[in-house]
Formats: sequence, C-alpha cells, structure tokens
Amino acid sequence: MRDLPIELVNAIVQDVSATVDLLHLRSLNRSYKELATPRAFNKLHIKNSIQSAQNCLQIIGTASLAIHVREVVYDSRDNEHFQLPPDNVDSADAVSELEEVMTNAFCGITALPRIESVVLNFWPSFLCQESGREVCENPFWFINRQLTLLHAIHHGMKTSRMTTLSLNNVILPTTGYDFVSSLTNSPLSHISLSVVSNAEVSAWSASNSINGSLGALLPPSNPTLKSIVLRSPQGAYHSLTTQLSSFYYPSLESLVLENIIFDQTPSFDGVEEFVLRHKDTLQRLELQSCTCYVPESATDVRQWSNIWQRWAAELTSLTELVVNDGDYRYVFLDADRGYIPQVKVSTLVYDDDSSSLRVFKEGIAAGQVAAV
Repeated sequence: MRDLPIELVNAIVQDVSATVDLLHLRSLNRSYKELATPRAFNKLHIKNSIQSAQNCLQIIGTASLAIHVREVVYDSRDNEHFQLPPDNVDSADAVSELEEVMTNAFCGITALPRIESVVLNFWPSFLCQESGREVCENPFWFINRQLTLLHAIHHGMKTSRMTTLSLNNVILPTTGYDFVSSLTNSPLSHISLSVVSNAEVSAWSASNSINGSLGALLPPSNPTLKSIVLRSPQGAYHSLTTQLSSFYYPSLESLVLENIIFDQTPSFDGVEEFVLRHKDTLQRLELQSCTCYVPESATDVRQWSNIWQRWAAELTSLTELVVNDGDYRYVFLDADRGYIPQVKVSTLVYDDDSSSLRVFKEGIAAGQVAAV
C-alpha cells in the first residue's frame, strides 16, 4: 500500500469514514497522513471523561491538527434513553475535576480557526477517571455541569467563528443566564434546543412547572440568526414562565417546534405570537406533536383552527408548512400526572381544526397564504 498511485490512495481515504480507521491510515506514510488528517480531525468527539477532555486540549494546542476541526461534538451516545438517576449519588469530587477540565476544553475552542458547529449532549453520567466505570450524577450535579459548559461555550463564542449550536437534554432555568443575554453579537445562524420534558423533570423535583422559559437559552435579538429548532422529544414541554416577548430575529427563515405546548390565551410572551412576530421573513414552519393547553375548568377551548386561521392570514412569506394530520391535540394539567390529553374536546372541534389546516396548506401550495 506504500507504493500506490496518489489518486488511488486518495480514493481509499475518501472511502473511509470511521475516525479510528483514518487514524490508522495516517500512520502508514506521509501521503496517507496528508490525505487522512483533514478527514480524521474534521469532527472532534469529546466523551464525558477527563481523559477525553485532555485529549481535546492537546488537539486544540496542535496547530497542524486544530486547523482541520470544523465541528465539536460532546458526549454523543447512540440509542440511549435520557433518564435522571435517583438523587442519592455522591460524586462531588469526581464531577468537580471533570467540570474543570471540560471548562478549559470548551473555552479553548477559540483557538480552532475553522470551527463552525458545536453539539453539546447532556447525559446524567460520566466515565470515572480512576475506575473507567460509568458513574451516575444526581440532578444537582447534572444541572451544575450543564451550567458550567454552557458558560464556557458562550465565552468561546465571543471570538470564535462557530455558526451552529445544538444543545440536547437541557433543563431550562427559571431565570435567564447573564452570559447568554450579554452576548449581544452572537455569531450563530442556527440554534437547536432539545429540552428535558416536564415529566422527566418532575419525576425528581416533585414539581410540574420547574422548566423555565425557552428564552433562557435563546441568543438576544440579532440579525444573524436564521434557523431555530425547539424540541422536547421525550415528552411535552410547557413553562408557566415563558417569556419570548423580547426576542425578534429579523432574518429568521426556519422554525421547528416539537412537543411544545401552546398557551390557552395568546400573549406577547407566548410561542404563537413569537411565530407571528417573524411573519415577514419566516419561510419554513414545522410542528411535531404540539398541543394546546386547556385549563380543566375552561368552558371554551381555544382551537387549533383559530391558530391556523391567524397564521394563514399573517404568515405571508411562508412557503413550507410541515404539520401531520392529527399531530396537534389538547392537554390539561393534572396535579399528579402532569400534562395529559384533554378528552373533553369534541369531534367537531377536531374536524374544524383539520379543515382549517387543510385550507392553510392549500394556500401555501398555491403560492399565497390565504385567509380562512
């Protein structure tokens, strides 16, 4: 393999995707090293361990490697279900050391000259440096580590070139973070938030309303942001303290909402008005398993048809609407079980909702958003 034509060597390298295999190819000779290095270090994976963070710092500190890093991915785990452990794990010393080295690593991304994307996946466990075993964190340390890394990455954004930030399994604070609100010149064009559901959070907090506002981690209003994804993939997200009134992104083109609960009464702080506030630029809107909150004592239900009709009349720039039939429902808050389906809604309401949505989609397909 050492004497193959450079064109064939390049073809071999381009056909290899696994990082461990690319690293092996780098060790063969100079040609393989030159061709495999950009692919091997294009995406930098950091496991939730001290050793992995230290390895990351070494790469950041090596200019010939750092120049190839375009994306940093923290603690990616395939096919793992998020679940907070019982609040009885004593891991304070180990977590403190882990947080320190992770902070250094993520503050160091400013030294990556071509960084474009950062993905932070938060899992309530880590690899112990001494034993090599997976150690569960209690919720306090999980939230504290989340805060520490978010602070570090926002510090790095002040001078980095990154344009995309994805945060998965975050618990939103009831009050905003100063390091988020103070970053007035955010470089981001895309942000994705995957929020821990109310059911997951309340399982250990004994509260159905501990999740804070979606706005807690959104960048301040700026002309750079073009795409937002707000998800709660493992259950419904709702906050009694949602405050979105101060957020406006004059270049926003795409918005994805998943498992987000809309308030019973539209308000300037709510999700419904947030969508309308971007009517001049919003081109793509996607809703997955979203619901409307209906107080159990309510006599009148604010229907989805009302929302479809408002949006059809005002979202004049929309060219794509993704909402599956029947993928929008109603829920109420049960003191013991959290947010559960509202069964008192009549079939006529659902028929009206479906009809209004169909008219909305037809207007978009025809090249104009028509009033219903």
